[in-house]
Amino acid sequence: MKNSFKLTIFFVLMLCAQTLLAQLPEEIQWKHLQKNYNIDSSELVLSLNNKLLQGQYKIPFDEGGFALYNIKKGFITGEAFWYSQGGRMECKLYYKNGVRNGLKENYDNQGKVWLHQVYKDGKKNGASEMFSGDKLVNKSEYKTDKKHGISQTFSNGQVTTETYYENDLKNGTSKNYSLDGKLATEISYKNDKRNGIYRVYNDGQIMTEISYKDDLQNGLSTTYTLGKKSMDAEFVNGKRHGVGHMYKPDGAVLFTNYYLEGEKVSEAIYKKAQK
Repeated sequence: MKNSFKLTIFFVLMLCAQTLLAQLPEEIQWKHLQKNYNIDSSELVLSLNNKLLQGQYKIPFDEGGFALYNIKKGFITGEAFWYSQGGRMECKLYYKNGVRNGLKENYDNQGKVWLHQVYKDGKKNGASEMFSGDKLVNKSEYKTDKKHGISQTFSNGQVTTETYYENDLKNGTSKNYSLDGKLATEISYKNDKRNGIYRVYNDGQIMTEISYKDDLQNGLSTTYTLGKKSMDAEFVNGKRHGVGHMYKPDGAVLFTNYYLEGEKVSEAIYKKAQK
């Protein structure tokens, strides 16, 4: 009877051990794997000795740490984890048929999220957020791996910069704010170049207005003192070219100067060049 009981216990322990071993991921070196990428490198198929991987795998990183993947027919799929050399979870992400799909989160030493991104078909799509402690410091919108939409930076929960993107290029008005929340600068962009009016403010009051075309000063540039125009100048292709003025506090012209292609000239020479 005792021998039968011992034999039963032995088989139960063996079964538990086999079950536990079956649940442990197989460890395999990344360098030993065969890797086949699609044309844009977003999809990856893994195999070993010409056999597609199937199961749970622990894959060490060269610099220490490791990844845990579920792999079906060579494709990483489902929930995946990256760990540091000390065993701390650094990242959790999701795959579908070998590409990132869904939420990706990176964690700091305290286990708090410091990077939050959303993927679709292997590319960033949607909001990407960066944190310092519990505070949001950066937020950008992505479409097929390119910035597309509003991109903001924050300080103590308050917006400090705000820029609009289309296909990774600045388009529209970009704004910067002082720490007290007041507008400091606003710049108009088209295809990543300054186009339009660039304004600078001090304590909410206009200080300068500069006209740009394709990243070069073009048109009238004006400086203000205590909200009143104190100086203006004309530019063409980044060089002073035209008539400029200095103004008295009452708005009367103090003196006038003349420029031709970046060089200051006399009134007579300037007027002769205009004929």
